[in-house]
This record gives sequence, C-alpha cells and structure tokens, in this order.
Amino acid sequence: MTAIEGFDQTLLMVIPTVLEEENGTILLDRDFSNNLEAYLAAFEKVVVACPSARKKGSFPSTRILEDLSGHERARIIVLPEPYREDRYVFFRNRISKLLSREIDMARYILISPHAPFDWSTLAASICIRKGRHYNMEADWNVPITSRYIWSEMPFGINKFRKRLWMAYYNPKYWKALKNSSLSLLQGEDVMADYRQVAKNPHSVLNVQITSEDRISAVALKAKVERVCLGQPLQLVYAGRAIAMKGPLYWLETLRLLREAGVPFEARWFGSGEMLAQMERFVGDNNLEQFCKLEGNATRPSVFRAMQESDIFLFCHMGKESPRCLVEALASGAPLVGFGSDYSRGLTNASGGGIFAEPGDSSSLAHVVESLHQDRSRLAELIAAAAESGKGLDRDKEIQRRIELMKQFL
Repeated sequence: MTAIEGFDQTLLMVIPTVLEEENGTILLDRDFSNNLEAYLAAFEKVVVACPSARKKGSFPSTRILEDLSGHERARIIVLPEPYREDRYVFFRNRISKLLSREIDMARYILISPHAPFDWSTLAASICIRKGRHYNMEADWNVPITSRYIWSEMPFGINKFRKRLWMAYYNPKYWKALKNSSLSLLQGEDVMADYRQVAKNPHSVLNVQITSEDRISAVALKAKVERVCLGQPLQLVYAGRAIAMKGPLYWLETLRLLREAGVPFEARWFGSGEMLAQMERFVGDNNLEQFCKLEGNATRPSVFRAMQESDIFLFCHMGKESPRCLVEALASGAPLVGFGSDYSRGLTNASGGGIFAEPGDSSSLAHVVESLHQDRSRLAELIAAAAESGKGLDRDKEIQRRIELMKQFL
C-alpha cells in the first residue's frame, strides 16, 4: 500500500524526545502537546515516533495524551534511545523496518535530525531512498554548535570520540537538509546558515505564547514605575545549565557587576549538567547573596519571575533559536545578552534588546551597568520588549507550519 492509496491525511513525526513514561502512562511535554493538538485539528491522524526521556521530571510540565482534543486519532510510538554507537547499531535494523512501514502509510512526514545516531536522520535516509517528500525542521545549527560544545570539552579519549561522531554525522545531516522538500528553520541564525543548502527554506518560530501569558498593562506599568525608583535590578534567566547556554559567562557577568557596585538580584531557572559547576562558582566568588540557582521550576513560576524582572540576561553561545527569548519579550523583560541574528530579529521591529558579542562578559556587564545608571532608558526598553512580544502568538505560528506542509508536501 502506498501513501496515496492509504490513509492519505496522516502526519508522521519522527522527532527528538517529547515524552516520558510513568507506570505505563505516556506523559507529553506540555508545549509539544499544544502543537500536537493543533496537528490533530488539521490532519486526520498523527503518528509521533520518538524516544522516551531518561528520567521522570524531564519536562517542566506534562499532559497525558487523553487530555488532548482528538487524542483518539493520535498514535505514539516510543522508540528505544539511540545517541550512542552500540545502541544505534543494536536497534537499527528493527527501527529501520518500523520507520519504513510508517513512512509508507503517511502522506505528510515531519522529521527533525538533531544528533549523531538519532532516529530522525535515519528516517530522512529512508525517505530519500524511497523518493518521499518530507519536512525537515531545525532550531539550531547542529554542526557549528556541536563544534563549539566539542571545543569546550577537556582533552581526552571522549573528546576524540566525539570528534569522530561529528565527522560521521555532519555529511548525513547536510544530506538530509539538502534533500528535504520543505525546511522549516527556526530563527534568523538557522535561516542564514541553511538557506543556501535547503531547496525550500522558510523561517519560522517556536512560539508557545497565548494572550494569557503576556504581561498585563497593569503589571507592565507597575514594573516601569518600580524601575524608575532606582531599586536593585532584577535579573533573570530560564534555560538548561549546559555549555551552549553559557552559564559561566552569565555568572562572570554577575561577578563583574558586583565588582562595579551595581545593586542586583539574579535568578537562574533550570538544571543541567553544569549546575554543580555553577554552584561552585557562586560559592568561590561570594555571589550567594546576589544570585540564586533555582533549578527546575513550573512554567507559571518562571513566567511570574520574568514578568517581575527588569532584564532577561542571557549568554547563549550556540547558533540556535531558544524559546526563552520569546517568552521573555512576552513578559516585558528586555533581552540583554550575547547577540545573534535570532535575538536581533526578535527585536528589530519594536525594540526591547541590547546585545554584546558572544563571549564578552565584560561588555555585557557594562551594558547592564549603563542601564542601572539610566533608569529612563531601561524603562523605555521594558516597554519596547512588551511591544515586541505582542506579535508572538502560538496559534498563528503553528497554523503557518501546517499551511506550509499542506502546500509543499
């Protein structure tokens, strides 16, 4: 049976982990569940194939599949975890046959290659072999960011091993991008890097903002008034404590601010492999009374913190399109951090951002210090950030993706 003869309104998604399992129950990442609900409204059937998260609590918030409208037309395929040579080789034949069957039965195919030895890249190679059209989605420049992460690793056998991974994977990734019929590229950094390779590139954003998430006019007014009173700056960040998020650059910026005598209170929401290293930095530099590492937190508490903050301070080192910058703007928290085409693109129209070069904590600290000294300018920046956030809407963004897939696939 071919896709055209069969269930011709089926969408197959072969993507990174968006779920975890608990006592036989599938728990979907809440943000992904919003997208899935939109896909179920647009397609007759949706099949999601991905590995399960390693541990419980991997996502800030989850929903069970049965809570989604149209859930009876969704099917979840939990794939074994790959991401390592031995696991990938062990499962490859079985997963290749499974994906081949699913690809034959689907009319629309969405994949997201993202790492060496992942099932999404395998799905791309199957589509290429079968001559099937597919949508490839990318939210970061995988080769460039992987090289940065590799450069930060200590010398040793594991670094050599990861270099071999990159040499193996990068050609496969570029082949998947080159042969995609539609490429939905998140943010201006990814678009600029991939548009010469992808045949049909379109710039999109991963937005999970609704009208309920945006800062109210009353809260915005109160924030601006408080800022103008000259109280200590409220700095916040929300993201994983991993190398590409630049956590040590973030902390170094705080250290420089303290040395300059700038009054502030800073909070980092999110956990990760570098959290223990961050805690040591805080202790070694006597930042305990200025900085709190909050770890994982619920979505409402993170949004509340962003809406109460004066600056969303970030030190991203990779070419990616992190959703936290979108959420900060919607919260009226201006973007002050290491600049990129993506961050500048979010604020080009209405403002709300000031940026330093990646890796330059000294310049970034100077920017924050200047905003502390010029509270009127900071108040204007906060208002501009909220204005930039008004145009960011979850339903509009996901509907655009759906329309592009139906047009080109």
